[in-house]
Amino acid sequence: MKYKYPYGPGRREYESEFTQFLNGYLRQHPEVRRDQVLGWRIFWERPVDPQRIDRERDAELKPTVYHSYFYE
Repeated sequence: MKYKYPYGPGRREYESEFTQFLNGYLRQHPEVRRDQVLGWRIFWERPVDPQRIDRERDAELKPTVYHSYFYE
């Protein structure tokens, strides 16, 4: 028997007033959604530089077999 989640795209039980307002606002102002996508791309979709990744990996502290603290 395959389990089907009861709340799918065609069946919504409850939607708060704030969610209704926000969805309506985004439908009326599509430029807001475009600005969100642009901001997301600026922050997350950066070009990958393999040499930079290697430099950062080599600069990290290497783990040792033991971790201890000595107080003198």
